[in-house]
Amino acid sequence: MSRVVTEPYRREIIGAKGSIFYRAHSYHTKVPPEGIVPVIEHYTNPGDTVLDPFCGSGMTGVASLLTGRKGVLSDLSPAAVHIASGYTAPNDPAALADAARALLADLADLEQELYGTKCGRCTGDARIEYTVWSDTVVCPGCSHEVLFWDAARQPDGTISKNLVCPLCSSSFRKGDTEIRPGAPVLVSVGCLSCRSREQRPLTPVEMKIAHQAHRSEITDWYPTAPLESWREMWRGQHGKMGIATAADFFTDRNLRALAAVWKQANTSPERLGLRFATTAIVNRASRRYQWNPKRPTNVLSGTLYIASMTYEFNVFSLLRRKLSAVIQLAKKVGETQGQCSVTRSSATDLNHLPDQSIDYVFTDPPFGANIYYSDASFLWEAWLDDFTDTTNEAIVSTSLTAQHGGKTLNDYEKLMAASFGEIARVLKPGAWASVMFHSSDDAVWSSLERAIESADLTLESAVAFDKSQPSFKGVKQMTNQERVSSFDLVLHLHSTAGGVAKRRQAITASVAEQDVLEAIASHLQTATPRQRSTPYLHSFVMRLLLERGASFAGYSYGQVEVLLSKNFLFEKGAWSRAQTSNSPASIKIEGTA
Repeated sequence: MSRVVTEPYRREIIGAKGSIFYRAHSYHTKVPPEGIVPVIEHYTNPGDTVLDPFCGSGMTGVASLLTGRKGVLSDLSPAAVHIASGYTAPNDPAALADAARALLADLADLEQELYGTKCGRCTGDARIEYTVWSDTVVCPGCSHEVLFWDAARQPDGTISKNLVCPLCSSSFRKGDTEIRPGAPVLVSVGCLSCRSREQRPLTPVEMKIAHQAHRSEITDWYPTAPLESWREMWRGQHGKMGIATAADFFTDRNLRALAAVWKQANTSPERLGLRFATTAIVNRASRRYQWNPKRPTNVLSGTLYIASMTYEFNVFSLLRRKLSAVIQLAKKVGETQGQCSVTRSSATDLNHLPDQSIDYVFTDPPFGANIYYSDASFLWEAWLDDFTDTTNEAIVSTSLTAQHGGKTLNDYEKLMAASFGEIARVLKPGAWASVMFHSSDDAVWSSLERAIESADLTLESAVAFDKSQPSFKGVKQMTNQERVSSFDLVLHLHSTAGGVAKRRQAITASVAEQDVLEAIASHLQTATPRQRSTPYLHSFVMRLLLERGASFAGYSYGQVEVLLSKNFLFEKGAWSRAQTSNSPASIKIEGTA
């Protein structure tokens, strides 16, 4: 029997990103499943059915497994369906381990051919763990070809935007030059005998293998899907660097290795687990990993950017580590009591689900124009040879034509309204839906509220979700490079007759700017430093407006930042109350810290 819940979940949610359930496979956005667990337990009983129609990487399904519920997941993206299935489908850990050993054994000779070398210390057998590649640029001053590695690196190892030609000393910018095929400049070698690790310039033999035209020797299938210039993530730099297809995101050597691994994975009895492990290394095995003098930096999510100096990681070393993680994941999934199914479908059409069949919904839909998911999934979907139909992709993309998935804010709102209508249809009477959302744009928030209002759902509360670690865009915000919100809100919606429209008619209170200032002032009295950051306070203001049914107009991220700067003190990344007699009076809204 379904649990009767009359009060929404009101505690702020914290989710860490360190568990195997989170890190086995990357995705553009991901909600730590441990943060979803207490919310599921608040709204449902063991055995109840939990839906996520924008499932992404499948973390709602993982939380359902952990709590003994039945997860029902769906997504428009074939990459999302593949990844969510890999996270939630049961696998025999022993059989998967045997298949992993067999795959690596079958391809051991190929690894030796592509990455084998000798240790510089003991002369024993060793393998190249990674090679650093540098673009070649043409100096505008003397027309000589110059390695970016030589022109941009400073004495302290950092990279300068102003390049200096080592031949004629001309100073120039990368964007003003012609880019030609790059060259390897550094290798990291791990010895199989003395176990030492060394980083050094390449030997002549290593240089020859790196430059070898391996693509002509590839007999296995590899993706040749074009990177069309109409894509949101296409940049002129791709053309300059010769990036015309998915295959061009990889060095010839890594493309040859991945093609061989993909063939083995697809013909194995443990196909699901091996394919999951392989796509989990695709981005790291590509040219998208930017070289850093201190440590490898992650692929920039939400872009298809390729830097001028990149890592070429040993595909088999990546795979060994990832297979170990996927086997560990299989063991953990096997210990859970829940179930999960994953279906490919648009959230606007859940026709595979009967009316009033779902006990609870937890979902994390696209946030307007934040991420272009189909482009961000390009490399995964190229290897899967299956691409997102962008017709119903719920994004805002005004630079694209309708033919290629372009949509206005109004189009986005219609798709979200249709999705919320389907959520309301499949929810049991009196059941709840939790929707995770954030946006820096007040117009997107207004669009979301209207979409909810069109369904038979009542907004009862909103709480902050702290993922503990900021996204790449969140990091940029904290360094004042970009103004974005990095704290999500979880909106708790109740399936009741009348919906938000009825609730809003009953609301008579308005929220004036002074009300907002007083709420912030009250919050700052007891807030932690993290809860006094600009991203948190923007989410705090959005929550206040949501719960009072007020307009979002005038409260974009940038406008909230201006409001804070005029009324509060900012020091060491946190806001505090100004110590004056004119400080806003103290009030406190329900459920805040």
